Amino acid sequence: MKIPLLLHVAMMTVATPILSGSAAARPLDAYRDVNRLIVLSLPNHSSAEKVTKTLVMRRLQIGERDLKIIDVSEGRHRVATALRPAPGQTEAIRKHLGLGAGESRQVFILIGKDGGEKARSHGTLDLEKWFALIDGMPMRRAEIRDQEKNK
Repeated sequence: MKIPLLLHVAMMTVATPILSGSAAARPLDAYRDVNRLIVLSLPNHSSAEKVTKTLVMRRLQIGERDLKIIDVSEGRHRVATALRPAPGQTEAIRKHLGLGAGESRQVFILIGKDGGEKARSHGTLDLEKWFALIDGMPMRRAEIRDQEKNK
């Protein structure tokens, strides 16, 4: 049975708010089972420069671990190499992760592929420590075994 174009458009219009509503409620779910995340919130641009340099220098190790960097800093985008969600999603992520308004410290949160928070640090991003943590996770160990088999 063919659906008339006008009816098809009307159905899409009704379905879209439902889909976008659920996406807004859980904006990080799009990464679940695909990527690990480092969600960061930085209080100012000067701290962002150091973080950006660290991320650029370690981009290969970040990529090997399927990590995406998500910047939920208040106000303007801070880290050029990070993904920046839409304003509504940024606020939803901040609320979900308990990041208060006016946070004066740098905050870094590691989210696993299962969507759970694995680590949180304030002040500094210790990628070596987090890489070791990730590499010890069962899913990551399985990924490493699979990569070694395919060599």
